[in-house]
Amino acid sequence: MTIPAKHRAPIVFFGTDAFSVPSLVQLIAKGWNIAAVVTKPDSPTGRGQKISEPAVKRLATAAGITVLQPHRVGDIHAELAATKAVIGVVVAYGKLIPPSLLELFPRGLVNIHASLLPRYRGASPIEAAILNGDDETGVTLMQLEAGLDTGPTYDVSKIQLEGTETRPELYERLAELGADLLAIRLPAILEGQVVPIPQNEAEASLVGRLTKADGLIDWTKTAQRLEREVRGYLDWPGSRTHLAGAEVTITAAHTASDSGPAGQSHRTDDGELAVYAATGSLIIDRLKPAGKRDMPARDFLTGHPLT
Repeated sequence: MTIPAKHRAPIVFFGTDAFSVPSLVQLIAKGWNIAAVVTKPDSPTGRGQKISEPAVKRLATAAGITVLQPHRVGDIHAELAATKAVIGVVVAYGKLIPPSLLELFPRGLVNIHASLLPRYRGASPIEAAILNGDDETGVTLMQLEAGLDTGPTYDVSKIQLEGTETRPELYERLAELGADLLAIRLPAILEGQVVPIPQNEAEASLVGRLTKADGLIDWTKTAQRLEREVRGYLDWPGSRTHLAGAEVTITAAHTASDSGPAGQSHRTDDGELAVYAATGSLIIDRLKPAGKRDMPARDFLTGHPLT
């Protein structure tokens, strides 16, 4: 459905990561007047470090939308001012937007954050929800300000968690949820019909950016915690350890109640590969040896017997 003409005031979209793609797709499909898309510069990715375009750049280019890729977002002040955009939309852009740019938009900048703010401000809210075993999570539509995810909120959309979600699954689900919420609420925000509500600072928590080191398995943690890490760190940074003389990344696992020396690998009575943790043990269902394909743990044991 095309939006009414009164909602076709120029807007600017800031986004880089694949998380932002569903939101841009919705804005394009509904006929919003997107004056420009701002995204990060092309960058090397993968083993071969091949230069790759951000996902939103490819989408915007195909739709005939002007794309800006500043190394420093403050350097495009003149270009953004020239768009005369009334409002900006920010979804997984990956850079802090300086106050000088915030002032360019009469209706401000609207941001989608992948948590129920003020819980999990910062760079890894999806992983945090999995690691902490939350019963629910969701997305928050908020007004961007100079602080990190501190702005007042327009609305939230919640989902229940089953305790089996992996990071890629939850990432995709929340990206679509955020796009739907944006599509519903943006017209009213543009018209000034929604007043954002300040966050409760007493309930705020901050989660940092994950590093490769976070993926190194610490067997002195509980089996429950390690199983959550396997799901929360899937794809990046991965849950890595050494088993039977090989470096592996565990990609699927479940827990058992039996206990033993933390870090000691063994085969269960059912022939499964397991490692004792601080409490309980982690039963490894699938893993990926370095440089090889992902495989069932039983296949790995065929070529890597435990001593």
